[in-house]
Amino acid sequence: MKFLILSTFFLFANSINSQKYWQQKVDYNISVSLDDINHYLNGYETFIYTNNSPNELNEIHMHLWPNAYKNKETALAKQQYKSGENILFYGDPLEKGWIDSLNFTSKEIDLEWNFDSEHQDIAIIKLKKPLKSGNTIEISTPFRVKIPSGEISRLGHIGQSYQITQWYPKPAVYDKNGWHSMPYLDQGEFYSEFGSFDVFITLPKNYVVGATGDLVKGDAEIAWLDKKVTETKLLFKEDKIGGWRKDGMDFPESSEEYKTLHYHQENVHDFAWFTDKRYYVLKGEVELPHSKKKVTTWAMFTNNEAELWEKSIEYLNDATYYYSLWNGDYPYKHVTAVDGTISAGGGMEYPNVTVIGNSSSAIGLEIVIVHEVGHNWFYGILGSDEREHGWMDEGLNTLNEMRYIQTKYPDNQIFTDMFRGDLFNLEKLSHHDMGDYSCHMVSKMGEDQPIETHSADFKSINYGIIMYQKTGLVFYYLKDYLGDELFDQCMREYYRKWKYKHPQPEDIKEVFVSITNKNLDWIFEDLIKTTRHIDYKIKSVKNYKEGDGVQVKVKNVGQVDGPIELNVFSKNNQALANGWIEPGNDMIIFKGLDIDSISKVVIDENREIPEINRQNNYWKSNGLLKKMEPVKLEFLIGDEETNKTNLFWLPLAAWNSYDKLMIGAGIHNLSLPGKPFQYLIAPFYSFGRKFISGTSEFSYTFLPIKHLKTSRFGLSIKSYKYDTIMPGNDSYFIGASPYWMAKIGNRNKVSPFSKWIKIQGLYRLDKSKTKIFHTGGFIKYSMDYDKPNHKVNTSARFDYIRTSVGDQVARGHISSEYRYRYLKNKITR
Repeated sequence: MKFLILSTFFLFANSINSQKYWQQKVDYNISVSLDDINHYLNGYETFIYTNNSPNELNEIHMHLWPNAYKNKETALAKQQYKSGENILFYGDPLEKGWIDSLNFTSKEIDLEWNFDSEHQDIAIIKLKKPLKSGNTIEISTPFRVKIPSGEISRLGHIGQSYQITQWYPKPAVYDKNGWHSMPYLDQGEFYSEFGSFDVFITLPKNYVVGATGDLVKGDAEIAWLDKKVTETKLLFKEDKIGGWRKDGMDFPESSEEYKTLHYHQENVHDFAWFTDKRYYVLKGEVELPHSKKKVTTWAMFTNNEAELWEKSIEYLNDATYYYSLWNGDYPYKHVTAVDGTISAGGGMEYPNVTVIGNSSSAIGLEIVIVHEVGHNWFYGILGSDEREHGWMDEGLNTLNEMRYIQTKYPDNQIFTDMFRGDLFNLEKLSHHDMGDYSCHMVSKMGEDQPIETHSADFKSINYGIIMYQKTGLVFYYLKDYLGDELFDQCMREYYRKWKYKHPQPEDIKEVFVSITNKNLDWIFEDLIKTTRHIDYKIKSVKNYKEGDGVQVKVKNVGQVDGPIELNVFSKNNQALANGWIEPGNDMIIFKGLDIDSISKVVIDENREIPEINRQNNYWKSNGLLKKMEPVKLEFLIGDEETNKTNLFWLPLAAWNSYDKLMIGAGIHNLSLPGKPFQYLIAPFYSFGRKFISGTSEFSYTFLPIKHLKTSRFGLSIKSYKYDTIMPGNDSYFIGASPYWMAKIGNRNKVSPFSKWIKIQGLYRLDKSKTKIFHTGGFIKYSMDYDKPNHKVNTSARFDYIRTSVGDQVARGHISSEYRYRYLKNKITR
């Protein structure tokens, strides 16, 4: 009996111990020299690997990222080929890259190693003896990197401008789920072990370098950079009106004298560096909000968009300040942004340093700098698995980006300005609205995917819209619900508890739930893990009891039981009250109010809840249709305003052989991002018919459900002249075609198949000398199969028509088309 009790105790203790968090540690010492004539790196690396896991390790999995650029067999090449980029398949060999000259040793004893059977950018080192829990091993290797073209992805060069990223042999993450030895991809980023870096970079003396880490014994280099700062400020002062010219983009000759720069950094999981002989330099400083420590900020840029970089230090300082304020102070000594030749998106983040692509506008540059600097928190300090849970990196960072813009520019119209929306009645649309509208469009097309989707499994449109924007929106919604103070408390605790670690989705949820003491499944289970939609409507507004306040009831017509904000306004349109209906409830009482004192009640007046439909969010005290917003007539097209019933018009002209010239107008409610119920009424005066012809279309789109990506019922009505024998309006037809159409499929899964079905009826009267009624319709099924080299379209249609004079027609039609992409020509650039 004692043995049983003792055994049970040790099993329980072992279970507790096995669940205790742990992570590996890797400390690097790397020496590298740049050959800027042949575009090579020659390096030697030693790393100390500490096994903090409870397991013995017999091997270490390694990333050899530069081999992703080697040939058309790599995962990167296949991913790019699928999206239409052919450089790794058919490009010049000089544009490609690789890593070679590897020889892994430990204590000068050669270690056996092999490439992964599938991926050339992964290797596995066999250890001479198991690495026990708590022990370390030192491994060294020389290496040489052929630097690829910067037009391919993140590592590369354009001329003698270098972005040196994912460039050295690097152990993969080993955690409770095993080895994460993933191939390099454009769509889908990284997961790396924390540790320290000592990196020694040798290159011609006139190169300006922006890098991870702090310069060690770098007084001479700092003095040289400070001199460049003075020169740059003077150039801005002299040229602040005329702008900067792009004719200074040629590379100067490389210095014959070399320098070696030593960079050191603790508690980071990557090291990147960027260098260019043409860089101008600006320098600043920001005081952190909590610790009051000072952080140095650097901006390095070429003539390409120099006029946009004049305020880059302001952007760096503000980003560092606000991210520190909301999440926790920045722990390192500098933040650097460099103007680079990046091709994988508008910018790319690394610890301490970020590279920025073309921006075209000052606000565009600020947004990218803020976003990429923010990744020091969400990717850098909170080192989540970006490949598996990309939303924890990109999405949480996008939340902070949205918050930054709304805080610094509360009245911004970035979405309107970016697309000249003022020309199309897209007025007063903010940076937040840009993400909101994008997500609405994708959802209403039935093409959205869950936020919690593997990065490589996202459709290209959803990688940016769902993982970045939708995550930012749903956490902005959470922030609005909790209030800034409580939300910030949660984020700071998440940062405090998990900085320099590898948090998982359950970890951030645990922090929020424990601090708020709320059931947050509506966000962490529904909005993040599914494609369910939020949609609430106002059901009723009335006095609760005499003198006891106003009772507002809502109805959940969506698929998520989340919190809903109600806003109440006075007769002179001033805000009277607001409050939240908690999940599981359908009613709120506004004490001290009377229904006679209010003009309207609105769900989410500020549009911060990502609802799929906002046209049912309104109640007004006056008029017969209390839930209908006031009508607003606008020209052409516009956006879906939550407090208006938008009605658009446009002049139209048309012609056919029977009606001849037709002049008319279109009345419609087709807007961005789109309503469930849509219509277009387009009457014409027909000069051939000498009467009214035209067409009308009415449709209602339903929320996507599990096996239907989109589902729409509609009715099309048309009337036109149809012959030239009878004069005027004596010969015409009028027809009505009800229909149902749907796109079939599961939005949660990526499939090469796309399937549609449409069922349409026909009820038509032909009038000339006699009247003939046509009834019938058709059913059509279409399927597309889409792979990089193979495209197949197959459709089947069956029609049946009968007339009032006894005619009947039935016919079937099947067609199929196959296309094959064949390309052999080499691409030269």
